[in-house]
Amino acid sequence: MLLKNKCLLAFLSLTTTYCFAQEPVANHVHLGIVTPISTQGRQAGDISPSFALQALQGVNYNNKGAAIAGLYTKLYGSNKGVLISGLANQVRESNKGVSIAGLYNGAENGRGIQIAGLHNQKQGNGFIQISGLSNCSSYELLQIAGLVNVAKNADVQIAGLMNVARSVKGVQIAGLINIADSSDYPIGFLNIIKNGEQQIGIQVYDDASANIVLRTGGRKTYGILGLGAGSELKKTVLQMEAGIGYRIPLSQKLRINAEAVSIAKTDFTFYKHTESLRALLGYKLTPAIEVTLGPSINTYKYSDSKLFSDNYIWKYRDDEYSFALTLGATAGVHFNL
Repeated sequence: MLLKNKCLLAFLSLTTTYCFAQEPVANHVHLGIVTPISTQGRQAGDISPSFALQALQGVNYNNKGAAIAGLYTKLYGSNKGVLISGLANQVRESNKGVSIAGLYNGAENGRGIQIAGLHNQKQGNGFIQISGLSNCSSYELLQIAGLVNVAKNADVQIAGLMNVARSVKGVQIAGLINIADSSDYPIGFLNIIKNGEQQIGIQVYDDASANIVLRTGGRKTYGILGLGAGSELKKTVLQMEAGIGYRIPLSQKLRINAEAVSIAKTDFTFYKHTESLRALLGYKLTPAIEVTLGPSINTYKYSDSKLFSDNYIWKYRDDEYSFALTLGATAGVHFNL
């Protein structure tokens, strides 16, 4: 009898230990309003549910599937599924899934996806960040922001205002400024690239106007900003220029600078603009001095060209509107900064 009782006690002990070692079924679903008013109460930060739904704010350890909150979700571990919150998501460890928030996403690291209305923050390496305002990360495969991207290293950065990085393997596209130590393909009007090429020069055009032009960029692409003077209605007017270019090397001293630009003239009582595609043959007189000369194809409402005014490729005119596609020419001398 004593032996039987001992065996029974041992069996009950093993069974009880096994049962309590298993995660309760209720832990697979976490429902609530705000922590600790939920099905998991004060233990919410220790569980990893497959599905969590909180009316306002929720806390879990890991997210294995989907976690949705009206305002805010916090994970003490990592995200391996989908996080969706009306305002913000905060992941203490890694984001390996998708994190979507109306305002802000934060994570320590993880090659996941962050999508926020305002800002994404990640301390370590990541995969994709998309935000309405700004992104910040150590490394990101792709950053897309309405205003600013910041990364130590990135493959592609796209921003409405500015990109900042130490090294960019692919393309930087900004509405205004790109800044990097190394970036061969920046696309913006002003590109401050440490290992790139920056030039300032004087450029003249076939309509007898002239600009001081700043070219800034990487080894391949560059931005163009110019300011100068032109003639319009028999008076001198302000002339401005902006565009992008691509360098095509032919030899150590010779290359083609392919450019797409827009040139505007104004005296603040009228405004006239010209769009041009031009191919400038550049020759390095010295490592720091380059002379350029080449043709262009221009769009005009009407042509002021001193060389090609009567040689239209195509033109249209009626009582209210005139438009012409014509040839042009550009020459300049440029100095490395």
